[in-house]
Amino acid sequence: MDDLEFETTLDVFGGTGSVSYLMKTMDKEVTFNDFLLCNTTSARALIRNSSIKLSEKWLDAIENVDPYRGIVADTYGGVFFTEEENEEIDKIAHCIFSNPDTKLEGAQRDIALHILSQSLLMKRPFNLFHRSNLNIRLKECDRKFGNKTTWEKPIADLMRKNLNEVNSAIYSNGKRHHVYQRDALNIKEKYDLIYVDPPYCSTKGLCADYQNYYSFLDGLCDYKNWKEKIDTTKMNLPLLPKHHSFTHDTFESDLKKLFFMHSEATIVMSYKTPGQPTIERLTEILSETHSEPTLHCKKFNYALNRNNGSCRENLLVALPKKPKK
Repeated sequence: MDDLEFETTLDVFGGTGSVSYLMKTMDKEVTFNDFLLCNTTSARALIRNSSIKLSEKWLDAIENVDPYRGIVADTYGGVFFTEEENEEIDKIAHCIFSNPDTKLEGAQRDIALHILSQSLLMKRPFNLFHRSNLNIRLKECDRKFGNKTTWEKPIADLMRKNLNEVNSAIYSNGKRHHVYQRDALNIKEKYDLIYVDPPYCSTKGLCADYQNYYSFLDGLCDYKNWKEKIDTTKMNLPLLPKHHSFTHDTFESDLKKLFFMHSEATIVMSYKTPGQPTIERLTEILSETHSEPTLHCKKFNYALNRNNGSCRENLLVALPKKPKK
């Protein structure tokens, strides 16, 4: 992106925040957006936050707090973590939100939730919460994937490691940054550059369900209201789904709306193929509002993917047709 001229950027499907953080290191004014609370919490900790850190003394303090049993131990027994781990998660969440001696606010709370969430992801097979599959982690067998050493590390140890990494990554580039938790079509502000990495839809018509994949972490980030939002009809006990744009049925029409809304901005779009719609169709859609897109592509291998030979990561770059007002 070194040859693109821009000062303000919107990462409209922000996800893990890696692109937003890259933009921050490039001295840009960054706006991060994502539909998930856990992702926006992490972005507040690392993108919007420019100076506040969390001391390791807080981790020392919570180790001395009495055990606490809450929604995780009472509801998610045998689903994602062991009974001992469930009670530890409850205690840590209680310390973050409620314990008068350890509770946190603002950026420090965001940091604590981020390092807890990252630690729990590290202990999950596939780094996801879409299946009740604790048995995969606990079963004694030969393994061709995963990291059993990390799976069995105490949550507190992983949090210390993650805290050191996060604290070292917090800095100011002299710009003010913003973090939104909105539907992608509900951002009306103007930006110089829009980075678009939409949910992946396979050729079979299946779209990645990120709400389901990370629902446990979204609940954790809204700990006090978690229980009332759980869908008890599903084995993995996710949060009740919320309506959003960019489903398989609406992908093309929503993409057109997004490009039209930001017709005065440079568009940089990341997309994996094979997928639906095709990269050729995406190029046609983007060409309706922007100049002829430039396509950059690279073969890419994904863990546990049986079709790696056909997978490509694509980057479409298009300048606006309309002059900026």
